Amino acid sequence: MDLALNGKVALVTAASRGIGRAAAERLASEGATVIAAARSQDRETEEVGRGGIVPVVADLGEAGAGSALVEQVREEHGRLDVLVANTPGPKLSPALELTWEDWTGAHDAMLRPVVELMTAAGRVMVGQGSGAMVLVSSSWVRQPAPAGVLSAAYRSAQSSFVKSLAGEIAPRGVRVNQVLVGATGTERMENILRSKAETNGTDRDTELDRVVADIPLGRWGEAHEIGDLIAFVASDLPGFSTGSSFVIDGGAIRSAH
Repeated sequence: MDLALNGKVALVTAASRGIGRAAAERLASEGATVIAAARSQDRETEEVGRGGIVPVVADLGEAGAGSALVEQVREEHGRLDVLVANTPGPKLSPALELTWEDWTGAHDAMLRPVVELMTAAGRVMVGQGSGAMVLVSSSWVRQPAPAGVLSAAYRSAQSSFVKSLAGEIAPRGVRVNQVLVGATGTERMENILRSKAETNGTDRDTELDRVVADIPLGRWGEAHEIGDLIAFVASDLPGFSTGSSFVIDGGAIRSAH
């Protein structure tokens, strides 16, 4: 399926590995020039399909870094057609064991970067009269998991921001949606499994079996599957969709809403 992204300029954050990397590769395979931002980079500019991936080092945990990154893309490439706002997940801990420093750290790593990125990108896109933004979020927004309070809380705040922003700038030709991701076979998920195994006195495979037992499709997702959906949502094919949440979790969320 041609997503009609050839020639588009896309910015993907937290894009050196996992879901961010998968999204960058799929967008590039469709012909987009993809600026792949991460705190560190070990890759050079590379061709992928008809497009290319351009690595950029940016620590979005620093105040103002998100706005500066968007401005850098605009200056170097002349426009910004797609933003995929992806942030690293926070620490896992029971709520009563968290300190206020944990909360402020998660705010600086998750909420502030998304607001900065989307506000700056929104202004560029409104000026162009077109564009699409996709927030990479978590199914924990709808169904929190044990020890996942930081993620659920700040991703819920991200979601509210996306919904509000989408309504404000839709009349200006810019769409804003989010993808709610369930259990996916990334490096972070492997770390979570090992941590659970250590805590519970089990092993990685036992903990994976417990995760998969709650997923009707009987497996966890693969990063490329999430990247495919992100690229689709970022394209003009679902052009009548904004302020929407696309869930990809193998059916783990049972609620109807």
